[in-house]
Parts: sequence; C-alpha cells; structure tokens
Amino acid sequence: MKRVALWLAAVGMVVSSATYTFADEPETASLKADIEVLKQRLNQLERQLSQVPSGSGSTSMGDKAGLPTLTLPSGLQGVTISGYVDTSYEFNFNRPATPAGGNKGRVFDINSNSFTPHVAKLAFEKTASDASPVGFRTDLMYGDDAELIHSTGLGAAGTDSFDLEQAYVTYHAPIGNGLDLKAGKFVTLLGAEVIESPSNWNFSRSYLFGFAIPFTHTGALATYSLGEWGSTTWGLVNGWDLVDETNSFKTILGNLTLTPIQGVTLATNLITGAELGTNNRDDRTVLDLVATWQPTDKLTLMANYDNGHQSNVVHRTSTGAKGSDSANWSGVALYAKYDLTDTWALAGRWEMFNDADGARTGLTAFDGVGVDGVRLSEYTLTSQWKLHEHLLARLEYRHDISTEKVFLENSGFANSQDTVAAEVVYHF
Repeated sequence: MKRVALWLAAVGMVVSSATYTFADEPETASLKADIEVLKQRLNQLERQLSQVPSGSGSTSMGDKAGLPTLTLPSGLQGVTISGYVDTSYEFNFNRPATPAGGNKGRVFDINSNSFTPHVAKLAFEKTASDASPVGFRTDLMYGDDAELIHSTGLGAAGTDSFDLEQAYVTYHAPIGNGLDLKAGKFVTLLGAEVIESPSNWNFSRSYLFGFAIPFTHTGALATYSLGEWGSTTWGLVNGWDLVDETNSFKTILGNLTLTPIQGVTLATNLITGAELGTNNRDDRTVLDLVATWQPTDKLTLMANYDNGHQSNVVHRTSTGAKGSDSANWSGVALYAKYDLTDTWALAGRWEMFNDADGARTGLTAFDGVGVDGVRLSEYTLTSQWKLHEHLLARLEYRHDISTEKVFLENSGFANSQDTVAAEVVYHF
C-alpha cells in the first residue's frame, strides 16, 4: 500500500510537469532527467520505509524525519490508574433544625436532608516486584470527604476540599520471602473499614473508624512476608494524622496478619506514641483487632475490636470545668455480608463504642457542654446493587442510640437518631 501511494504521488508529479513542459519539445531531455532523479529518490524512500518495524507507525517516521516524538519514561511502565466518584442523599428522621452537620456521631455522612458530593478520587500506582523493585502510589482526593481527613501540616481540615491522601515510594528487597519498604504518606493499618467507600460493606462508617483510630500517617514502614502464614509490618511515623512532626518522639506502628486456615484472616494492629503536641511524655496507645471468616462463597463475617488509652488528656466535664486526666475508649463492631446474587448483596453491622471519658467523640449533651462519658451503639442494614461493572448503588438504614442526649432533634436533643441514605458510586 505504501509503494502504491508513493508511485501515485510520483506519477501525479510527472503528469503535472508534463502538462506544463511538453509544449516545449527542446526541454524533453531535461524532463527525462528529472524523472530519473524522482525514481532514485523514490527507491531510496522505499528502502527507508522497509526498515521501519511493524507497528512503530508515525513515531519512528517522526524520528527519521527529525520531528518531535513523545516517549514515556521507562519508570512509568506498569503504572495503573484507578479511582471513583461518590455521591449520596441522606435523610434524618429527627429533622435537625440545621441540616449541615445535623447527623451527629457520623464521619462522612454528616449532612441531613442533603445531596452530598463526597469525593472524586484518582490514584496512580506502580507496584514493586522482583522484576521491577521500585514503585510508588499517589492518591488525589477532592470533595466533602477530603475536607475531613486532612493531616496536620497539609491543608486545612474542614475547609480545604482537596487532599493528598497518599504519596509514598516503595522498594521490594529480595530478602528471604520478600521485604517491602514504604516511605511517605499512607493510610493507617488499623481498622476493618477504609476511607474508600467502594471497598466497604456499608455506606456509613462505624464509630470505631471515625473515633477510635487515625486516618493516615507520614513515615516509613517495612513489611516482611511470612509466606502462606501471612505477613508482619512495623515502622515509625510522625503520629496520628500528621505530616509535620510536633515533638521529638516518633510513633510506633505495627501489624501482624495471619491466615491460619483457609477462609480465616486474623490481624493484630498496634500504635503507640506521644500525640499531645510538643509533649514527649504522655502516650496514646491503641490495640486494634480484626478477624474475617468466609464460611461459604456467599457469606462473609467480620469482627473489629479497639481499645485505646491517652495519658494526661484535657477534657470538659458535665459541669463545664476543664479537667486533666487519662482517657480510655473501647468498642466492638460485628459485620455480615451475604451475596444474594452476582449483582445484589445485603450487609449488616452492629457496633458499640464506649467513649468512657468523652475525649474521642467530642459530642456535647443537651446542656451544651462536653459529657463525662458516652456509650454509643448502632444498627445498620445496607442493600447494594451492582448496576454495571463500574457502577454501585446502595440503600441504607441506620439506627443510632446514645446514653446521653447528643443527637439533634428539631431544635433540641435526643438519645437516638434514625437515618436513611441512598448512594451511587462510579469506580474504575
């Protein structure tokens, strides 16, 4: 095809020249000489085209012609792109007088009677392996959820709609079963739930996710594979939701994940370190346990337990006075998910969270001051439909109960709240 095109072009040039010059017979010899030159140039061009590899297309031609070309750096080979867009509508049957922030005790679904553009996320990742030992991951988030997970030193919590959720580099060292190193900003190891909605069983997040554990860390981790038994991870980080360190002590973060039998996963997570600003002495420690069991192909069960302690924390009491004492919190969440069909699943969650000293939730009672302690519980039922390979829809009902009147009800306060939510998620 290339040869035919070139010959047609040459013939066209010849015909055009002939039309112009044949009227002058003395120049016939000159025309024949020009045709011979064109033949030589055509043969030379055909030889060049025959040397172009199949499939290289215009890029190689551009190189030979001296034209600018676009070549991806070798370090970007194997990079994957993923992300999701999440939006929802939620209604609170207590009908809070102020819809914004009307759902007390919640994490991301805080607005009542409101459509919420939770997040648009884009992630770039290159996984480290034996063949390519250096990798990275970058997660960019924009939306209401991004406002709530900002780390200190990076953006403004509650006002900045953009967040750099993760940004780290990885290195796979061929030591033993494999040692993976990570440095930068990354999500926490703790908890049964994650920031990304498509990866959770329920639309709303648990109390444990929102109040018992951190969101992200900045530091370095090392993960060693235990083969078929699981893995272990340990490292040092700046603290809870911190980019810039505020004291001279680092926080220890660790994990041990075991798979003792098929279908069972047991994870033990620990975090401990000084988290009170410039104070190097008063520690904050959380033990986090997550167990997952899949007894059948359609049914999956999960349990999450947290126990936390903070030394020398300052909090308000029911009389409004400030006190300085240690604070403790604990909670348990039980989950069940059943796949009714390939495209329809039901998920349930029951949980209890005891903020014994009122230091974690920050909830206020009907008298307008912080409570000495509050115990929260909730029941959640979520129906999920896979409308398309990349599209999820959820309908959820949730009932919250508190030992104190901390939930909004019209212009007052109540011990409980009921909400219903509809969510649509596009993920890729």
